[in-house]
Amino acid sequence: MKILEGEYWKEIPIYKDVKEEEWKNWKWQIQNRLKTLEDAKKILNIIDEKSFKKVSEIYHFGTTPYYIFLADRENPDDPIVKQIIPDEKEIDEKYQEGALLDPFLEDKKSPVEGLTHRYPDRVLFRATNFCSVYCRHCMRKRMFLEDERARTKQEYDKMFEYIKNNKNIKEVLISGGDPLTLPNTKLEYIVKNIYEIDHIDIIRIGSRELVANPFRFFDEELLEIFDKYDKVWLVTHFNHPNEITSETKKAVKNILSTGTPVLNQTVILKGINDDKHTIENLMRDLLKVKIKPYYLFNCDPTKGVYHFKTSIEKGLEIMEHLRGRVSGLGNPTFAVDLIDGLGKVPLLPEYLLEKNENLYTFKNYEGKIVKIKV
Repeated sequence: MKILEGEYWKEIPIYKDVKEEEWKNWKWQIQNRLKTLEDAKKILNIIDEKSFKKVSEIYHFGTTPYYIFLADRENPDDPIVKQIIPDEKEIDEKYQEGALLDPFLEDKKSPVEGLTHRYPDRVLFRATNFCSVYCRHCMRKRMFLEDERARTKQEYDKMFEYIKNNKNIKEVLISGGDPLTLPNTKLEYIVKNIYEIDHIDIIRIGSRELVANPFRFFDEELLEIFDKYDKVWLVTHFNHPNEITSETKKAVKNILSTGTPVLNQTVILKGINDDKHTIENLMRDLLKVKIKPYYLFNCDPTKGVYHFKTSIEKGLEIMEHLRGRVSGLGNPTFAVDLIDGLGKVPLLPEYLLEKNENLYTFKNYEGKIVKIKV
């Protein structure tokens, strides 16, 4: 965990006059996002300008000042730089072969615009297509091609009506874009309407604001919403240990004070975190700030993202490394999301090698062979 002390942001010259009450205000972070090549060049000296322009005309660029501060701003291979700076591989068919704009048929499986119904008991509620940071590995990268906007009240109301009329639905995942970039009034309108549907047990909010703009959770109004609507769970998305800071810890403490659990999902990304020791350190650091590792995903076959893909074997290797080295609390479920909306498949390394009547042969995390009669 990176400890951020004092007026740390002032080490970047363009932020030397920014006051603490500005920097630690979530709205200031969004209002002062870096959105252009010229913005990025004020902080980074390592940008391939030609590539940046070519790619950002198709898949746009955006990041908060806080998130870019966390990067090693002189290193083009820094894991945070690689998650936010456009790369020509995003539009190179050689790297994107076999990838699809909507591999999971989220749009096709939408009985109401903005709502995806893939599983019998769950729906995906896409509240906005806006994010404070546009991650280069985004599974919904097709949204980068659209204008930034939240959905309208009329669109939300149609989504609520569908949920009300389908009593098999027990859980709603509010996602986007990033729903926590919405104003509190709009966010509460969404949460309240879902909360008041009797057959809904869980409201899951998927957000990367804890990573990119932790000051969102310094906002008392948001914390009151979490406290008031006690069906809410927060699922965040840390991919690298460098993303976890003392600001993260403060934000998580605020969230937990409302009784809201915090889970994390990570995607294995080539050149960023496809290393068993990096993932081990990430899981340990998440537990230190009381975030429960939830999922470890194989990279999705999304167009514009596929240059980050690794083999399924790489994920199994990482999982085998974690088992026995990290507490069970820190072992996520490794999963592959199947194309055409056919759902997630959990995968584990092979620990059961053979079964012969009631004699079972196992391999433990150290590779030792054990035979047990059951």
